Amino acid sequence: MTDFDAILTGARLPEDQVPVCTRADLVAEWRRLGRELTEAKARDAADPRLVGGATAKLVERMEALRAQVEASTVEFRLRALPRKRWNELADAHPPRQKNGKVHPDDVALGVNIETFLPALVRASTVEPELKDETWAALLGVEGELLGEQQWRRLWKSCWNLNVADVNVPFSVAGLLTSPGSGSGSGSPEPSE
Repeated sequence: MTDFDAILTGARLPEDQVPVCTRADLVAEWRRLGRELTEAKARDAADPRLVGGATAKLVERMEALRAQVEASTVEFRLRALPRKRWNELADAHPPRQKNGKVHPDDVALGVNIETFLPALVRASTVEPELKDETWAALLGVEGELLGEQQWRRLWKSCWNLNVADVNVPFSVAGLLTSPGSGSGSGSPEPSE
């Protein structure tokens, strides 16, 4: 016989982790070196007498950069909000209206995306614990330190934690034999 009270007592909200590299300039340099490495390997393959020198130096530089990127990456641990807190947050950021119409950017999510999404990320972040000034630098309109892709990964993860279906996995074998279906949540994109 199943003890439903015991199961519910152990219930937890979903969590996710999103790595954020604070040195996107290093990532761009690593990608540039990766392109150079591809070209060097092609040259080496075309003329075996050239093998080694340039390729080895590029690999060494890329490894040094990789270590710097890892050292400047912060792992954000995010957790879904309790239902009441989610509703309070959404109510605090109603869609913008002009002449009786909802702003086009706010239609998809039903909230003011300019104010709601930063508040959602901050409210959903369990770790790291950040000072108000750091949050302002990360999420503020004037002091954004996050690139667009990093920002989207953070807010989409928070959104999905709160609104995506929680599907019970039945078997790993089923995952191996069925085609991928994506996240299934269909997180909306604010219009550009």
